[in-house]
Amino acid sequence: MLYVANIGDTRCVLSKGGTAERLSVDHRCDNADEIVRIKSQGGFVSGDRVGGVLAVTRSFGDHSLKKAGVSAIPYVLKYSLKPFDKFLIIASDGVWDELSD
Repeated sequence: MLYVANIGDTRCVLSKGGTAERLSVDHRCDNADEIVRIKSQGGFVSGDRVGGVLAVTRSFGDHSLKKAGVSAIPYVLKYSLKPFDKFLIIASDGVWDELSD
């Protein structure tokens, strides 16, 4: 069993028989669901940043933006590993801004 929990811009990608499958959710300001969540909590997104400041919508720190909707609640996934699952890549936006899954 594999458990994936992520916050922010760290992404988890599994190689399933040579095909990449994303197992996490990017908590960035280009994620429509996250924008809706931020706005429902009284925050706003400006210039692809929460409150015009932070590029991610979920974070452990950034306490000053908690009232703007920034959350530390992770996305969690439980996945049953299969024989054809070969490897897992975990990297932050520095990698994923340059490479696809």
